[in-house]
Amino acid sequence: MIEHASTDAALREIVSADGVHVVHVWAPWCDNSLHEHEPIWSDWQSLSADSVTFVTVWNEGESGAETLRETGVEGVRELVVPGPKPEKPDRRIRLLGVPVTWIPTTLVFNRNGLLATAFAYGEASREQLTEAIAGARSSW
Repeated sequence: MIEHASTDAALREIVSADGVHVVHVWAPWCDNSLHEHEPIWSDWQSLSADSVTFVTVWNEGESGAETLRETGVEGVRELVVPGPKPEKPDRRIRLLGVPVTWIPTTLVFNRNGLLATAFAYGEASREQLTEAIAGARSSW
């Protein structure tokens, strides 16, 4: 499993701040990723997370910013994992110690970098994500 030190360092800085932080791993060519844009990410501000970061993977090291704009997702921070799109058996990376083998993957962090919830195998619903963010914000 490949680790990406520069992306990890940037993500670690983001999620270690106070608050609830969402990291969404996606690719512009992935239909499952794009299916989430309208119902969830086009109105990400209403999710009540302190930050939302999109991590573009397996896209030949290219940004997905144009696709984000075209699908109504604006104002999110985007990080890009370098490198080509590997064949399916080799699509394995690790971000913040969490294995990513499927996209989209959505991670919710709280308590200065503690992973609270991971949707690691495909699309999540707005309701699931809203509940996960509320749970991460709770004082249990």
